[in-house]
Amino acid sequence: MLTEWAGQVGREDERGRGLVAPHWSKEWEWKPGGMAAQAGGGGEGEARGGKEHKDCILEPLSLPENPGGISAVEGSPSVTCLFCEECSPVSEQNQLLKHMIIEHKLVIADIKLVADFKRYMQYWKKRFAEQPTTDFCPVIKTNSEAPLEDQDSYFLLCDALPEDRELREKLQQQRLREILEQQQQERYDKDFHGICMFCDKEYTGNRSILLNHMAKDHAFNIGLPDNIVNCKEFLDLLQKKLDSLQCLYCEKIFRDKNTLKDHMRKKQHRRINAKNREYDRFYIINYLGSKERRRKAGHL
Repeated sequence: MLTEWAGQVGREDERGRGLVAPHWSKEWEWKPGGMAAQAGGGGEGEARGGKEHKDCILEPLSLPENPGGISAVEGSPSVTCLFCEECSPVSEQNQLLKHMIIEHKLVIADIKLVADFKRYMQYWKKRFAEQPTTDFCPVIKTNSEAPLEDQDSYFLLCDALPEDRELREKLQQQRLREILEQQQQERYDKDFHGICMFCDKEYTGNRSILLNHMAKDHAFNIGLPDNIVNCKEFLDLLQKKLDSLQCLYCEKIFRDKNTLKDHMRKKQHRRINAKNREYDRFYIINYLGSKERRRKAGHL
């Protein structure tokens, strides 16, 4: 059973130096302590200009006890398996990735870096229908020194393949254009309406009015307005957490609103938890490529 592979294939290290990509052979052999893996989702990554995540190919996977029975939630955008008609909601993509590993022996490298999972899958489903999988994916052998019945092989789809790298870059650029257009619209929107989470005052006009009020009067700073996108959705999410009596920083639940307010004030917890990746999608920097992120963070 596939439990953990670790390694790096043709990516950049944290200082931007290129790592040597593997030769594009049809078959690779994996041995413990040798070439490795990390397959999509989970693990710590970079958040809002923080530390660069480790560029690994595969990550440890906790496979479901019952990997079958994946079905799309009615009304939710769904993605179909590259090899069969099994599908999963976009929001539950890990279930589909596990299905492909278990049923079809396919691992997609660095899936968390793919800007548009659905379009990525649609592209490769079409290509796999046109040509054999081995035309695109090297084969990784596992447990090669074990008895024959314990050996296994997996296909690896990664950006060491120029076609895959070009697709990932195209999806990244397209998503960045869309998010910058959204940010531009919000920046000049004069019809924004919001309520302060701490004093219940209503503000109408530009989003920066409310954000600056909370930063100045309540010491609650989520960042510069120009660094934020989908601001209304962001504030609604934070308000929902407070309505659930949850501290935004330590994320503990309290018995009543007054206790929560006292806790956040006394403990100086009027801030969001920077380690919570749920917030990443609201910050422009997380939509930039790795080099652009480092440049924004002042590392280049």
